[in-house]
Amino acid sequence: MAESPTTSGRSSPQQQPDAADSQPPPSSSNRLVCIECAQPVSSLYTVYGAGHIRLTQCEHCKSFADKYVEHDVIVMFIDMLLHKPQVYRHLLVNHLEFRQPFIEHNVGKLGILLILFNVYIDWFRLEEGGRLRGHSELLFGKQHSFAVQYLFILGVSGIDAAALLAGILAASVIHQRSIAQARRWATIATALIISNFAKVLVILLVIWEYNESYYPWLLDLLQFTSQTTAISVLFDINALWSGLVVTFSMAFKQLVHFAVLNIASVLF
Repeated sequence: MAESPTTSGRSSPQQQPDAADSQPPPSSSNRLVCIECAQPVSSLYTVYGAGHIRLTQCEHCKSFADKYVEHDVIVMFIDMLLHKPQVYRHLLVNHLEFRQPFIEHNVGKLGILLILFNVYIDWFRLEEGGRLRGHSELLFGKQHSFAVQYLFILGVSGIDAAALLAGILAASVIHQRSIAQARRWATIATALIISNFAKVLVILLVIWEYNESYYPWLLDLLQFTSQTTAISVLFDINALWSGLVVTFSMAFKQLVHFAVLNIASVLF
């Protein structure tokens, strides 16, 4: 295994104070890859005394196998905005904590936060739709308390998220022709949550009080392109197939969304 000639002085995620140590060879279910060429590697770095690490050099492309081992969250967020597949390989393939049978708790917290951001977007759209239909009430032209309105939109946002995940699962099972793909629901959910960072930008709509109806649609477009990149990396498929998978899942989510609204309009 070739390694870089330089040694980093930054703290390592694993500490071995006295002797050099490499990551253990990954199993087939926990394989590591070079983020540049996607070829398998035996380790990402070697740990030396005093918290120093040496990044592994990929034998195929001669680049560092995973430079993001030493990068902070801000750098990764910028690269996610730029839709770089390398950062998604780091998070979805080489970050083994994100490949467990259940969603990692910090990712789960982020998922909840994104649903709450989505409540604001849905609220904005319902208000805009009400104005277009000539009534000022938020839900179906009827008076409801703030709590009822908020809980309803929160429930719809949660159902939308579940429908999007179900759509990706169904599309992946069909594309891969294997029901075993359904067991990867936690990894797929993690990919959707991480690539849904565009929802964080909704805070800009709150700070600057944007009232243009097309701003949420721009966020949806950014969400689509970022999720296409994430799914492409996760399933190792080209951008065209990944775009079709995401399109199918979003269409299914919209179908469920309108069905829920129509049922609720009768009940309310």
